Amino acid sequence: MNEKENKGMNVLLIMTDQHRSDCLGCMGHKHIHTPNIDRIAREGVVFENAFCQSPVCMASRGSLFTGRYPSAIRIRGMGILPPQETTFPEILRRNGYHTGAFGKVHLTPEQYTLKQLKSDIPILDWRKFASDAVISPIPDDPFKNNYGFETEVGYEDILHGNFNAWLRKRKPELLERKPERFSADGPSDLWVSPYPSEFHPTTFIASEAESYILSQRDAPSPWMTFCSFVAPHHPFEAPQDQLDRYDRKSIPDALLKGGVDKSSVPPRLTDAWNTSAWDKYPDEIRHRIIWHYLASISLVDDGVGRLLSALERSGQMDNTIIIFTSDHGEHLGNHGMLKKDSIHYDETLRVPLIISVPGATGGRRVKGLVEMTDLHPTLLGLLEIPINPGVQGIDWSVQLRNGGEIARDDIYSDMFDLTPQKFGKFKCPYSATQTLRTEKWKLNIYPTAGQQYGQLFDLENDPDESRNLYADPNSRSVREVMLWKMNSRVHRNTDPLPLYLTQF
Repeated sequence: MNEKENKGMNVLLIMTDQHRSDCLGCMGHKHIHTPNIDRIAREGVVFENAFCQSPVCMASRGSLFTGRYPSAIRIRGMGILPPQETTFPEILRRNGYHTGAFGKVHLTPEQYTLKQLKSDIPILDWRKFASDAVISPIPDDPFKNNYGFETEVGYEDILHGNFNAWLRKRKPELLERKPERFSADGPSDLWVSPYPSEFHPTTFIASEAESYILSQRDAPSPWMTFCSFVAPHHPFEAPQDQLDRYDRKSIPDALLKGGVDKSSVPPRLTDAWNTSAWDKYPDEIRHRIIWHYLASISLVDDGVGRLLSALERSGQMDNTIIIFTSDHGEHLGNHGMLKKDSIHYDETLRVPLIISVPGATGGRRVKGLVEMTDLHPTLLGLLEIPINPGVQGIDWSVQLRNGGEIARDDIYSDMFDLTPQKFGKFKCPYSATQTLRTEKWKLNIYPTAGQQYGQLFDLENDPDESRNLYADPNSRSVREVMLWKMNSRVHRNTDPLPLYLTQF
């Protein structure tokens, strides 16, 4: 056994934001350019049906990092992750790992950081938010600092301080460039990036992670690198050189897939849908939105190529687990919608998930249902580190190594009502939604809005979720079974901590 094997397996976790699972070459997209991510897929395991536990950034990321459901970790949509929770970076640090985060972590609130804390650099120190968030303090623990990340260079949607410092050293004249809205007929966040690929924030994030990987080459301890891109999250922007990689005429238009039955969703969600309705934009604008979205992913793929090259140049490829995923998806015109909200179509719940493990058989595709809660325990299982108490996900590490069946009976996802808090005006489109999805059926209900609202889809005969059977008398028995299964899942998702200590 050589020195690298002695020091343990490294982990490279690559994450995108608001990335549909079907927008990768390895997931069947015929026009997107993602050769580096596709390479990970060829050498690893592709999960074709991986689902997030909430289609919004903070709840999904908190769930992924802890292996627990948003209700258990008390993140109701866009809430801060309580410091009492245990993340896998924390566990890896306790087991001798160096841990670095580069890009968008987003376990703490951006708007508060910028407006109340007056910082344009992301802050992961929960103590800065404790008073206003009413967070109970915990004893000082160095392994819990910054949620387990020993090194962090942040960049988030509106927190650009680290990127600006990086750009100032390399191309300061670009700091004065401002994006120009493409057209008054389109959304306000559609433009060509003022930064070419070489100096784009996506490249900044990749280069910082690349430097960290190279710096760990001769380290005596293993490392975990979290490289988290903001793209392809809106704004819909991409450098012109990335847009030029595409034959725009070949890019397919979005499929409406039946649209939204407005009578089946609460008025608050109907209002939100109206503000992001796809059909209010001209054909040229809609086509350009898709074009920019795909080009943003191609720039991410270039960054992934840098990371893979760094592993190869430093001789660490054969000793590194590589994971590629996203926090949630994007409607991108499907069902006549843009971005994401509390109408839980698969376009926002299904996420890309690829895991490549050195020594394991590659090229496998898993069709069974999995949740992002499963990533935390599976990663620990692959590293042969005991799983911490309270984890609710499933450890699939044995099946990953031996080729065994990987499949859940169902997946659960939810969103909570977000009400006005202490700061700012309430404009959030998110409201309470619960989703239970099996291989054949999917149920959405709105638990605070009334029993008349809901969607029931026969996925076997209607995979596009175009025909809502919720109020169909012929589907009543299926709806009742799905409601019972959902109630069962909600019950089983209850926080298992504190552990059960009794004589019974």
